[in-house]
Amino acid sequence: MPELDGFRALSILAVLAAHMLPLGPSEWRLNTMSGVMGMSAFFCLSGFLITQFLWVRPDIPAFLIRRVGRIVPLILLASTVFCLIVEYRPDSFWAINLYYFNYADEAIFEGLSPLWSVALEMHFYFAIALAILLLGRRGFILVPIAALLITGMRVSEEVFTSIRTHLRVDEILSGSLLALVWLNRDAHAIAARIATILGRSFYPALILWALSCSPFFETLAYARPYLAAALIGSILFSQGTIWHRFLSTRTMAYLAAISFALYVWHSPFRVGWFAGEDTLDRYLIKRPIGFAATFLLAHLSTFYFERYFNDLARKVTSPRPAAQQA
Repeated sequence: MPELDGFRALSILAVLAAHMLPLGPSEWRLNTMSGVMGMSAFFCLSGFLITQFLWVRPDIPAFLIRRVGRIVPLILLASTVFCLIVEYRPDSFWAINLYYFNYADEAIFEGLSPLWSVALEMHFYFAIALAILLLGRRGFILVPIAALLITGMRVSEEVFTSIRTHLRVDEILSGSLLALVWLNRDAHAIAARIATILGRSFYPALILWALSCSPFFETLAYARPYLAAALIGSILFSQGTIWHRFLSTRTMAYLAAISFALYVWHSPFRVGWFAGEDTLDRYLIKRPIGFAATFLLAHLSTFYFERYFNDLARKVTSPRPAAQQA
């Protein structure tokens, strides 16, 4: 699904822009909006892909090995460098690598603050893995229930956005719901009907989702997870539009491939010397250097460090041919 790579690429670009660029006058709060948009799309994609994997192959050991191989080595490397070498923050190191960083406010420092989302992702992985382990495919019935509960808590506490799992994971669960519609579109009438509606709703979904990411439309933010799913679904359930071609370009595929590394490595290049006090110096000299360093590190990390662990995880978890098994 190359279009999903396109969404992943746009999501990381939105996060980088939010953290490293001036996006208009501060009172417009476009940096906040851009960051929320990037994370909303990223979380929805994550829920979609994880659910699709587990539906097709409900092999929990294989799923967890692949997730650990995908996330743990890079997070361990980055946190070792920045928590134990650059900054002496062992509290942050343990919070990051034991995946409670999004609940450890005192351990969060700006250089690695975006890693709160990795903890949230890991919480989702283990929760859905446990549900499928205990209940098989019937465990997916917990997805809409959990999504409604989390959204209900956000409404009751009037939360626009949060780093806490129990107030944010509905953005991942919305992608899981979309995957269930996608996987059952040919088997169930309700899923087929939803697919038809989504396939015709790109522009309304885009506008409403963008507004839901703005701090000026906080009430609409309660629906943001489902609007993100509607937007992505509008592409999945339609064909041949200019947006399909745009999202499926090789550039988007490359950005998607290095997106996780971009996310992990970019944050240190927006603090300290890279922040500076002079605005022109910061954005004309220091931030371009920061962007170049981020992309270089992300490329090297993805293809010369992470690839080894990803390939190893796939090798360990790939089904063996019947002849070999015999």
